[in-house]
Amino acid sequence: MANDFAARPVPGSDSGQASDGIQVIDGGQVGDGVETARADAASAFATCLRRIAACEWPDLPVAARRRAAMIVADNVSAAFSAADEPEVVRARQLALSEGDAGAVTILARGRPLASRRDAASINGLTMGWNELDEGYRKAVCHGGLYVLPALLATAEARGASARDVLRALILGYEIVARVARAWRFPDLRLHPHALLAPVGAAAGVALLRRLPADELIAAVAGAAALGMAGPFNQAVQGALIRNTWAAHGAAAGIAAVDHARAGIGGLASTPYDVYVTSLGTTTDLSAFDDDGDWAVCAGYQKINACCQYAHSSIAAVEALIARTPALLDGDAVSAVRVWAHPLALKLDNRQPSTTLAAKFSLPHAVAAAIVHGHGGVAAFDSASLSDPRIARLRQLIEIVPFDAVRPAPHDRPATVEIVTAAGADRETCWSAPGGPDLPFDEQAIWRKVAALCAPVAPSAAGVLERLAQVAVESGDGAMSLSLSSTWSASLDAMFAEPQR
Repeated sequence: MANDFAARPVPGSDSGQASDGIQVIDGGQVGDGVETARADAASAFATCLRRIAACEWPDLPVAARRRAAMIVADNVSAAFSAADEPEVVRARQLALSEGDAGAVTILARGRPLASRRDAASINGLTMGWNELDEGYRKAVCHGGLYVLPALLATAEARGASARDVLRALILGYEIVARVARAWRFPDLRLHPHALLAPVGAAAGVALLRRLPADELIAAVAGAAALGMAGPFNQAVQGALIRNTWAAHGAAAGIAAVDHARAGIGGLASTPYDVYVTSLGTTTDLSAFDDDGDWAVCAGYQKINACCQYAHSSIAAVEALIARTPALLDGDAVSAVRVWAHPLALKLDNRQPSTTLAAKFSLPHAVAAAIVHGHGGVAAFDSASLSDPRIARLRQLIEIVPFDAVRPAPHDRPATVEIVTAAGADRETCWSAPGGPDLPFDEQAIWRKVAALCAPVAPSAAGVLERLAQVAVESGDGAMSLSLSSTWSASLDAMFAEPQR
């Protein structure tokens, strides 16, 4: 079949131009001067953090409150989904046997307790393990995964209320999302979990503890300097070290806050020096402007258990199978061609050796979707790695660049063509379901949450759904009382025996 889409280079991959048109060379800016650029960045960063920290619960719109509760549900249920993974079980056992004793919940069967940092670290490990946590659509950033492990551990340890947790999540998410938008890599060299998890963790904890603005700035800026050099290709290759970056980020964020309270923190210019001077990112300081938007409302949710960059391809496969059910199982398929958007082109591992590699393999995602008819957990579990049907299809798939990618939300499209003896059929998905432009029906999300929680904490789904209901209450009334109760009380309810 002729390719009617011309190849398109990855934006920025061969150019020294920043997104704002300023040429970047060796971390400096031609003409403007490095010191001016650094001062401008420091001012924009500090002003933004001061503005965000001043927001109180009544200032937060209902849509942001409810979305924050949904982010909690997405991440807590994602943690439960990975609680019995062999590597996770071993990591938890080691933490409990070798770590400090404590009274903070690890999200696992039986509600084991550990120190605040150990619990935050293990929960950070599990929330992102199965790729079922939510993400931010306007930049490469999983704000909930970065903020929540440290925030929830600190909230439980300090007896913070559910309302305080949601406020700190909304505002911490806002900070890390704006940092992600301000400093971007032109291609996927470093993984955002490694760089940004400490930033989100520090922001959430500092906001929960209501640090003075100067200490908040010092903590978040210091956390930027605690980011890790995590290559993105580790995910594609299936190196499970990638799953530890959010875990270490949670502990680093807690430490950054503790250090800032002792007068040991970063400068407002530190993020610029980390991301631009050292790592050579582009800069867009308009990301720190007061634009009236709330980052939590620009997130996406997942039902597919894999990297979001593959979701449009899975959606295209699902549409083809709905049109031609005989495609299911893949026995009749003789060839597959996928036109992939630039971010998905790097997901090119045809022989994934771990479940993580499968989740970051576009050939595997498409092949498994053809075999199973969906991109759920079974499409990426350990059995899928050796499934002969999936293995055969992975080798048949040709991946070519998608030309004429449109602006967001149509910037992550895919076209999939499946060939059989009966002919070829093609489907294009411009935007995968789950984003703010095509949100899932909430009942579909609650079914997902219930299914993920059921094996570990059957009562948790109902508690999380209740949290989403009360989050929209502004003040008086019976429903608002749940927001005033402690986060620890919510955990008690999650791990309680189901009522019969």
